[in-house]
Amino acid sequence: MAAALLLDKGMDRVGAALALVAMLASGCTAARATSPAPAPAALPTSAITSDQRVVAYPHGRWLLYGDGSAASPFAWVWIPTGATPPPPAPPAR
Repeated sequence: MAAALLLDKGMDRVGAALALVAMLASGCTAARATSPAPAPAALPTSAITSDQRVVAYPHGRWLLYGDGSAASPFAWVWIPTGATPPPPAPPAR
């Protein structure tokens, strides 16, 4: 098929044969096996400090509840300015 494409471009048979041999020798037409990707490194865990749990804006703030565990996942809650924040959700049973 590659030789036919090369002949369509105006190459003579010898040039097409040389190009085909070069392609086969260089591995252009063969699929190469790839090594498996290494496993990703574990992400470092870090504690979230109290100043990282509040994102303030002029018209309100976001509060982060939870500790990121399965029992208490993180949850952002929007608190408008002047309102009192709701208590944290009870832990899941």
